Amino acid sequence: MGTSCKFSNFCLLIIFSSILFIPTYATQNNVTDSNIQVILNYPDVVMPAKEFVLSSIVKTTADQVSNITVTITCPELHIQKNRFHLGALARNSAFGNDFNATVRDGTPDGNFVANVKVDYFIKGFFDPQPVKHVITQTAQFFAASKPFLVLNLEDPSDVFAGEPFSISGTVENQGADARNIKLSVFSSELQLAGKKSLVITDLDAGKSTDFEFAVQTQKELGAPIQATIHVNGTYSDGMGKTYSIDNSFNVFARQRGMIEVGDANGFWVGQFFIAPVVGVGTIVSSVIGFMIFLWHYNNKKKQKQKKTRKASRS
Repeated sequence: MGTSCKFSNFCLLIIFSSILFIPTYATQNNVTDSNIQVILNYPDVVMPAKEFVLSSIVKTTADQVSNITVTITCPELHIQKNRFHLGALARNSAFGNDFNATVRDGTPDGNFVANVKVDYFIKGFFDPQPVKHVITQTAQFFAASKPFLVLNLEDPSDVFAGEPFSISGTVENQGADARNIKLSVFSSELQLAGKKSLVITDLDAGKSTDFEFAVQTQKELGAPIQATIHVNGTYSDGMGKTYSIDNSFNVFARQRGMIEVGDANGFWVGQFFIAPVVGVGTIVSSVIGFMIFLWHYNNKKKQKQKKTRKASRS
């Protein structure tokens, strides 16, 4: 096996190992020109005093690229080894490297930037010696010292009294890692029963998860009602400090008529609520009307056939 083949296999092993053993990234920055590309990947949210991995992959798109150096500097970050050097990289090859970084204590919550510098040499066809090139760019980070959860709710269809319906949504963490998330659903206008609470053990920074409650109202409502349903709860940070979360939506609930079938979902026209439910009497009347129509149609058809036969005989 040739030296170049061994080197390519080594590069692939480095990249595969980086993908296998580092956390999932959400933010990506590309530092590139016509000869080289450096892809940076790192978490959406970084936390003070907690180490994270800034992954880099170097790719070349030209021949005779050598002496590649990638350097990252940032006053808000402590990087154990903030640069790496690569002697040479063949065209259309790639090499991966990880920077282990920690957000310094005292860094305020919010955005900050790091400077990324890429130095390399390339020898053109008419160049007597390799020529140095430099690329500089900034990479933006978001620091958070505490979790911050956001509830996004999907409004359910309007409901019938005593019939089950679902309340679903997504909880998104826009801050630091969250722990022991407890959510519950209630309404001051409706008596809700069923699955009204749930617990999410962990939700890491920058992640989100779906949830769903399965509930129903009391069987007797009386007059139709426009009610507010709340979804609220608590969650904790790594130090055990507790935070609250809340969101709500409106739902129209009413008693189902004895001869109604279908969904309670509908819409308002002025002071009147129109729902696409259909009465059983309407269905029966429609069926009977259709059968009468068929009877008349067949009867007329038979009469027409008789007249045609009489005319042909005469």
